[in-house]
Amino acid sequence: MKNILIILSAMIAMAGCSTPKAEEMEESVSESAIQLTDEQMDYNQIKVGKLDKGVVFHTVKATGMIDVPPNFSLKLSSPIQAYVSKIMVLPGDRVTKGETVGHLTHPSIAATQQDYLSTKARLSFVQTDLERKAKLLEGKAVSQREFDQLRSDEINLKSQLKSLDAELRRLGINKSKLTAENVSQTIPLKAPIGGVITDLFTKTGEYVAASNPIMSILNREHEHVELQVFQNDLSKVMKGMEVRLKLPGNDLQYDGEVFLVNTQLNSETLSANVHVHPHEGFPHLPIIAVVFGEVVYQSDSGYILSKSEIIKEGNSNFIFIETANGFNKQAIEIGHDDGENVQILGPKFVFDQKVVVKGNYYLNGV
Repeated sequence: MKNILIILSAMIAMAGCSTPKAEEMEESVSESAIQLTDEQMDYNQIKVGKLDKGVVFHTVKATGMIDVPPNFSLKLSSPIQAYVSKIMVLPGDRVTKGETVGHLTHPSIAATQQDYLSTKARLSFVQTDLERKAKLLEGKAVSQREFDQLRSDEINLKSQLKSLDAELRRLGINKSKLTAENVSQTIPLKAPIGGVITDLFTKTGEYVAASNPIMSILNREHEHVELQVFQNDLSKVMKGMEVRLKLPGNDLQYDGEVFLVNTQLNSETLSANVHVHPHEGFPHLPIIAVVFGEVVYQSDSGYILSKSEIIKEGNSNFIFIETANGFNKQAIEIGHDDGENVQILGPKFVFDQKVVVKGNYYLNGV
């Protein structure tokens, strides 16, 4: 009987101790909640609300540069060895296709024109003589050998005239307007495309060899961005995908679209070119100017919160939720982080709670 009384006394004592401990736990939870006045909320710009539903984007990040297609950037060269007698443009000048941008001078230019006129005249004489002697050949007034020689001369002259015709076209000389009176040793240098003069490689009076560059012309009508995408990410990129473009030192974002994807990797960098067409509003930049791009290849819908509001502690992530006692710190499970927003996956009860959407880091420091 004495033992039973001892056991009952111990049980009553334990029961008496358990009630204060529960109260202490409730008090500790209450004390851990952060309480702020309305003035403190406004002063620290703390905003509370339910988590928004939105989209987080999966992107491939790449660096590239401004470029133009090969046919829209060229170096204008001399068609022959000659002297630059005149340059009519400066870097930065805009020119139209066919516009005269300079002049070249050399005695061989006049010699080519003279050869053309002389060969044309001889061919005309031979052809007239052939017609006349064809009639005489019927009456055996001329030998077959003499007639055949004329025919051979005609063929040779036609060949020479064709070669000289091609040379005149290469020099930019209109053969239909060429006469003995307007033969000149100077020819105009004309722009083969419209655009902007970007470089001059010679000066007036300098001698240039055939194919030596004189100036460069850039046409920006088909300006685009060439991104360098590495091998691991290349399979994610496809034509038509949205691209976000940014410039160094600038937070403004511009939109674009993938137009072409090169499937040939560079053997040194293990990257390939992705041709992007910027949308309207993209600024005019110098060629080879650096551009940063993000190709959007996937998007996830769900509850999101700004990345700047996620409190990271080791491998855990936290936000603050609003309760009757104040603000409590809550561990959360996150999904994809696109650099701007983070997808919130759980716990599910936070989706119905009021959470701190702005000011989590302030509360974490209180």
